[in-house]
Amino acid sequence: MRSSRRAVLRFALGLALAAVVFIEVVPRIASYGDVAHRLGTVSWPWILALAVGSLLDIVTTALPWQAVLPQLSFLGALAMTQASTALTTLLPGGAPLGMALSFGFLRRLRIDRGAAAFAVAVTGIWSQVMILVYPLVGAILVFATGELSNSTLAIAGVSAACGALIVGLTVAALRSEGAARWLGDVSARAAGRVAQFFHRHPPGWSGEGLVRLRAERLVLLRRRWGRLTAATLANQLSAFLVFELSLYAVGISFGNLPPSEAFLAWAIGRVISSLPLTPGGIGVVELGMIGTLVGFGASNAHVVAAVLLYRGVIVLPTLVIGLASLPVIRRLAKEPAEQL
Repeated sequence: MRSSRRAVLRFALGLALAAVVFIEVVPRIASYGDVAHRLGTVSWPWILALAVGSLLDIVTTALPWQAVLPQLSFLGALAMTQASTALTTLLPGGAPLGMALSFGFLRRLRIDRGAAAFAVAVTGIWSQVMILVYPLVGAILVFATGELSNSTLAIAGVSAACGALIVGLTVAALRSEGAARWLGDVSARAAGRVAQFFHRHPPGWSGEGLVRLRAERLVLLRRRWGRLTAATLANQLSAFLVFELSLYAVGISFGNLPPSEAFLAWAIGRVISSLPLTPGGIGVVELGMIGTLVGFGASNAHVVAAVLLYRGVIVLPTLVIGLASLPVIRRLAKEPAEQL
């Protein structure tokens, strides 16, 4: 009960922080009237391009899961990812909640317990490592122009260091039974707290389970890591494509904001979105991206309009499709699934 109250309190504080950002901070950067004017200039061809980009971003979410779970249908993978992402945005719990939901949905889709735990762990690690490396890549690209600030460089360095830490833990877990046992126990405790909050049974994995899983799935990982890497990149970079389209749609040209600077701002936003500060990162992600782009000299009103347009195109369709996917998962759960 105490952990439930803490989770609700963190969720309420996150909503309050998001409200402060949009009510107090963003209007100091650009008035909503100017932002609305910029958004009103978006033409129908750009709206169509953004719709196609949003569809691509949604469709590619299924690819990493199919890379590690070939027995999972495309429809099942898509419904599972959209539903878990939507619920993680709406409910308190952050990343542990997302892991627990993904595991639960996979089990409902008749995926073996070991295979489901393996998929949740591996896709999560691959995704998070790439998210943490992107700011360093962006910083290197921007550094060539001499426009990189010390604060941005620090963010990129810390992000890359965290990514290296995750890679180190993963390699250690793959090479050592003791490291795998420790990592499994830690993740099981985190997922157990989330399950307790929602009055569910805790997930059925543990440190010993991860040790057994490591022995069973190591060969599969060696065979599929390339496909998983390509699928994860395709999914995440499709979101960057939507961001670039949003910038051009509101009138920010290639000359005013090179793709290297746009990529760095987007990368910083991705890192912030992975932190459990507000539901779905709403408010803090926008502020981080806006601050980075304004620091590069882009027009305030154009920047705010582009970031809000991008976030709307990315977040809102996932919420709608994710919630609509819940009955789809229930229907698919009645169908037998091929086991790996």
